[in-house]
Amino acid sequence: MESALTRLRAAWKDGLIVSCQARPGWALHGPGHMAAMAKAAIEGGAVGLRIELADITAVRQVTTLPIIGLSKRRDLSSAVYITPTFADAQQIAQAGAQVIAIDGTSRPRPGGETLEELIWRIHQELGLPVLADVATVSEGCRAAELGADLIASTLAGYTAQRATTTGPDLELVRDLVHALEIPVLAEGRIHTPEQARTALDCGALAVVVGAAITNPRFITEQFVAGLRR
Repeated sequence: MESALTRLRAAWKDGLIVSCQARPGWALHGPGHMAAMAKAAIEGGAVGLRIELADITAVRQVTTLPIIGLSKRRDLSSAVYITPTFADAQQIAQAGAQVIAIDGTSRPRPGGETLEELIWRIHQELGLPVLADVATVSEGCRAAELGADLIASTLAGYTAQRATTTGPDLELVRDLVHALEIPVLAEGRIHTPEQARTALDCGALAVVVGAAITNPRFITEQFVAGLRR
């Protein structure tokens, strides 16, 4: 495990991880589209990818780069939807991901599983590193104490614990870096290269960008809004 983490740190240092995801109903939804998007991101210099479960196998066929795998499953019994259970993590590992991304908040999980149990089982039974997506510094610290290997600012502004910022929550990134000894990934509403550079200056190991690169609908909306100002 430690050697795998060392390799990840070296591969991702000061780099761009591209999140290739498309919701059902979107024009690019589907493994074929996401594999093509991932290939384009790699050609552009991405050092890693963040991929949903349904698309991991297809993306794995076009690259050997490290994949952060996750599942998004809505369950009315819980607000947690990013890899909420160990069963989800198992499927992600089987599909070929090198890192499992999970919701690292303290919110109740479906079926009564705990964050501590989930991290422990991913390590012990799957032998893979855990990336905990959090919204606050306290959540990042707790996830690290429970064994998470990396922390990401992914959920900043998407829970009741922290207000939504217009762009990336760089204050949270900076505070996480200062509070933790494990690597921090900056993710969430990073829309420009300048914001990505600033996130690295805040101490992030790497930057994860999704919509600004891989969501043509979002990109088009930004241009349309700009023309109407």
